[in-house]
Amino acid sequence: MPTLAPATRPERRVADHAARGLLLTICLCSAGTGTAQSLTQGGVEPGGLPAISIIIDDLGYRRRDGLRALELPGPVAYAVLPHTPYARSLASIAFQLDKEVLLHVPMESELDKALGPGALVNGMARLELQAVLDAGLASVPHVSGINNHMGSALTQEMRAMGWLMEWMDKNGALYFVDSLTSARSVALRSANAAGLRAIGRDVFLDATADTEMIRKQFQRLIELARTHGTGLAIGHPYPETLSVLRDVLLKPSYYGVELVPVRELIVRRSLAFHAKSTKPAPYNGKRPHYARNSLIGRKQLRSVAVPR
Repeated sequence: MPTLAPATRPERRVADHAARGLLLTICLCSAGTGTAQSLTQGGVEPGGLPAISIIIDDLGYRRRDGLRALELPGPVAYAVLPHTPYARSLASIAFQLDKEVLLHVPMESELDKALGPGALVNGMARLELQAVLDAGLASVPHVSGINNHMGSALTQEMRAMGWLMEWMDKNGALYFVDSLTSARSVALRSANAAGLRAIGRDVFLDATADTEMIRKQFQRLIELARTHGTGLAIGHPYPETLSVLRDVLLKPSYYGVELVPVRELIVRRSLAFHAKSTKPAPYNGKRPHYARNSLIGRKQLRSVAVPR
């Protein structure tokens, strides 16, 4: 099994807080436009490490796989499929662990695959598409962002993507992640045109559920982040993927990077692209604002305007 190359710069150290992520226990109660231009060097703030974020897709159907995924250390994000048997419980646990939750919206694929409930397809009218999104969002609590599940066909449709971004804008604090299942996707372009906070995926970790290949893809993510300042990867709750990530995410600084929430990665990438323009408000480490369906205890949060 090949080993991942450590950082070659002075940042090569294992920080005491590298294992800051909380582990889930049985007794728990409660590339699109991807590469950034230089902010200082490679889009990294002075004295800081390059940043990576990781999203685990496809949660909701298998409880055990979802719970194992939630045990990953650090601020890993989780994309939950709407209307699935364990969507609500897994999203609630993720929230209790201070993890970001994304609504993983099924979208029409060029491969004519089964999409599952809550899917968006070509031929939908604007109000129909947005009603499906409303229902999907209501089925998954604590959502702070959205990404596409499949969607190689629909993400090429400018009109449908425009309607999606219009709906997101009305929902206030949501950000958008283009999974880039098609090189012809216009989703990220549509999000940017709508003025939304958005980012594109750089690396798929596990197109093949093979441990050696997943390690190589993680190394590719590290190299992208070292070069460009940021890197975003998407994986799935496969045993092979979780095994690799449990290992490497305990010591991300060993590889010369830090693991950050997706919302922070978006800010960093935006600053790298727009270093000379007005900077958005920096990530402050506090609990993020959530969409209007999010619940904390029994109180329902209202949409809060977030700089974007």
